[in-house]
Amino acid sequence: MDRSGPPAAVVFDIGGVLGGSEAGGAVLAAEVGVESSSFTAAYWRHRDGYDLGSDAEEYWSRVGADVGRTFTPAEMRRLDRRDAQRWAGLAPGIAALLARVAAAGVRMGLLSNAPHSLATEVRGSAWGAMFPTKVFSCEAGVAKPRPGAYAAVEDELGLSGADLLFFDDRPVNVAAARERGWWAHRWQGPRQCLADLAAAGVHVPGRAGPDADGPVF
Repeated sequence: MDRSGPPAAVVFDIGGVLGGSEAGGAVLAAEVGVESSSFTAAYWRHRDGYDLGSDAEEYWSRVGADVGRTFTPAEMRRLDRRDAQRWAGLAPGIAALLARVAAAGVRMGLLSNAPHSLATEVRGSAWGAMFPTKVFSCEAGVAKPRPGAYAAVEDELGLSGADLLFFDDRPVNVAAARERGWWAHRWQGPRQCLADLAAAGVHVPGRAGPDADGPVF
């Protein structure tokens, strides 16, 4: 697709990019005294429906049933909150990266497969305020890599795919974005993100140097 200039907006995934990773599920398993691999398998087995907006109690009840546990309402609320917090907690180096991207004057957006609890956590965070456009699967009713998820971002921003640069940790989601004409890269950390932005013509201010929260970039 022909592009006459740099992208007008940069869109980020959350989990595995800006926020926590899939490995964090082991912490939840330990909190409820469940073997990690069994808990993780149950967690992901029912996740698609939860990310599309199903009820939190229904989701955690199913996870519990799969690992032989009946979670109390209090346990489910605690699990749900802890899960949302771990996904929404910025990874090392991300706060500095976002500040630099924002200073470049480029619009920023979020596109995340996420349940309502994570959407609420992000909206209540200081860093979430940096993103006027936030598209969550639980609200859009469609998840990546389905085309409707990307269309929702285009509609929110009023831009075509050729105007959007996207970062996601899953190759299938990157490939789906490219099929719509987006500039898209698999996430490889803040340093590579800056290189990808520069290659696309987004000039991020600042100079390389130590970042107290993470790597040098």
